[in-house]
Amino acid sequence: MASFKALTIALGLLTLVGACSADPRTAPTPSSPAIPEITAHAAPVPGRQLGPAMYGHSNGIVSPAVGSVNGKPVIVTGGSDDLLRVWDPATRKLIGEPIPAGQGGVYHVELHHWDGKDIAVVSGGTLRAWDLGTRRPLTPPIMPQTLDTNLLAVGSHDGQHVALTEGEYDELQLWNLTTGSAVGAPLKGHEAEPRAGAIGQLGGTTIAVTGDADKVLRSWDLKTGKALATAKVTSIDYISSIAIQGGVAVVTGTDGDFYGRMERWDLATGAVTEVKHKGEFFPVELSELDGRTVTILGGDSTLRVADLATGKVIGQGWDSDDLLDYVAAVGKYGTTPILVIGDPDGTLTIWDLRTGSQLGKPFFGYGGGVETLAVTKVRGKAMAVTAGRDNTIRMWDLATHKPFRAPVSCSCIEYAPMTTATRDGKPVIVYADIEHGLVARDAATGKRVDKTGIFVASDNGPAPLSADGSVVASATRDGEAELWDLSTGNLLRQVTATGVDAVAVGSRVIATASGRQIKLWDQATGQPIGKPITSGGQAKSLAIGQVDGKTIVFFLRRYAPEWGSIRLWDATTGEPYGKALSIRSTAMAVTRVGSRTVLVTGQDDGTVIVWDPQTMKPLLPPFSGHDGAVSGVAVTMLKGKPIAVSGGNDGSIRIWDLTDLSH
Repeated sequence: MASFKALTIALGLLTLVGACSADPRTAPTPSSPAIPEITAHAAPVPGRQLGPAMYGHSNGIVSPAVGSVNGKPVIVTGGSDDLLRVWDPATRKLIGEPIPAGQGGVYHVELHHWDGKDIAVVSGGTLRAWDLGTRRPLTPPIMPQTLDTNLLAVGSHDGQHVALTEGEYDELQLWNLTTGSAVGAPLKGHEAEPRAGAIGQLGGTTIAVTGDADKVLRSWDLKTGKALATAKVTSIDYISSIAIQGGVAVVTGTDGDFYGRMERWDLATGAVTEVKHKGEFFPVELSELDGRTVTILGGDSTLRVADLATGKVIGQGWDSDDLLDYVAAVGKYGTTPILVIGDPDGTLTIWDLRTGSQLGKPFFGYGGGVETLAVTKVRGKAMAVTAGRDNTIRMWDLATHKPFRAPVSCSCIEYAPMTTATRDGKPVIVYADIEHGLVARDAATGKRVDKTGIFVASDNGPAPLSADGSVVASATRDGEAELWDLSTGNLLRQVTATGVDAVAVGSRVIATASGRQIKLWDQATGQPIGKPITSGGQAKSLAIGQVDGKTIVFFLRRYAPEWGSIRLWDATTGEPYGKALSIRSTAMAVTRVGSRTVLVTGQDDGTVIVWDPQTMKPLLPPFSGHDGAVSGVAVTMLKGKPIAVSGGNDGSIRIWDLTDLSH
């Protein structure tokens, strides 16, 4: 049976779907050409990797693409860090700074040469076209109703460059990539999620062909918006890509046993037939090379590329289990046909399709991103503490910008919840560990200071954390909130909140967020205070601060709509306080600077902003510097001056001067 990893390619390479679409200006007239059997060697010919891999993204590379900018070959990569990177394949170096092209990740990238410009069509949380020559967007962000933009196809229609995306309720929507506006009404007809598509020509008419989760294929007249025909694939259970070749739609995917399959839909006759294959390889994805459609073949531990028209394999195979877990793109480097492979840890490699050898040296860049950030002081020195995607806890001297000591390994749970507190007057780091529950470590030495087993609250480990001095509040995965005394290691009390998403502890009050409600609790007795507050959404984090003599609860929203917005409530009355902050915040901290309380937020666009919580107006101009979203913010003193510290998905830690707030 074919490897299960063949399905991984089918899912991961969905970014290439639109690239397979024939250019409507040059597509041949429908002729329903025969597609030959795909033949491959039964035994893989191992390719040789030359040199180490290339690194650049803070986390996984999701969508590599191959093309040119100003006549020079480039590789363009997108990732979940919201950045678009342009690489020189000759030098293995970035060309310029990363482009902040995404809002919610860059999950699909397609390269086109339109109207004399080298264009990248980028989708993720939004859909947008970028001029790679000027590095400026050509359109405003297109924000369909779906949370993540599922880009199905890119092409030309009625003299305009367009993109076809999945809309609400399994509908399809065509977008003008020049103006950013919707073209016509949604295309209705699919009764399951659309998964792949292509734009091409049929008898002089611009059409789209789409396939859904129910294995149903539909063709559409893009001028009238009407469905032309419907068919159903028989051997494919999961459709991964579609290409239009003349009057035929070629569909690839996997069957129920995860074998790769390919079928052809004759758009003139309506007949659907399977394209047979020989050998140990199975067609799992379509791409384009030199104007011809090629298929990427997956088999047991091997990748190959074959010409769809002739059925012949191009070059040699890649004999590696790991390669089958990656995403790939086919293109040209000079006269050499290449395959670019990106993997989940940010590695990028280029392979010669003719020889199976890796070309040149690897790309190098930064490592994993920062998940959580806090600040503390050790022997009078200001320190930043970070929990990263590499499962380490690290400390940094904010005066020298150097590591304070060796990193500590952890089995940190998702989002790496961490805070700083005190134990017997000494600074400690408290974090959530999969194996050990709550772990407390001496900030100066890195040694554990909790009593083994004391803080294990549930099988899956605790979730959000908050601390006030030596008192730590933890929200457990089984839906309870607990208060611990670090000095004794004793559980002070539990509160009867259920399904806790976030927790904050103040000097007298504990706040918990569950679903769409916020509840307040007396820290001394564990009894509820007042009635639950309706928050309107799930919390990403909570904070408690004193504003204008009142105890205020700060709420950062996790999901759409209005994700990243911040709202405030009076903890005494339960009434909303002041104005809501309707921006895409990814982290927040509430603290006092001098005589005033400030709200510091990290943003999706990489900026850090300091706000007056009474007016919700910025107190300083935004601080810019992170490449990608900010994952954590905190405030401390450095050499007698107030500073904000931020950590980002780009793996960097940055310091911002808040001295002007003291004046």
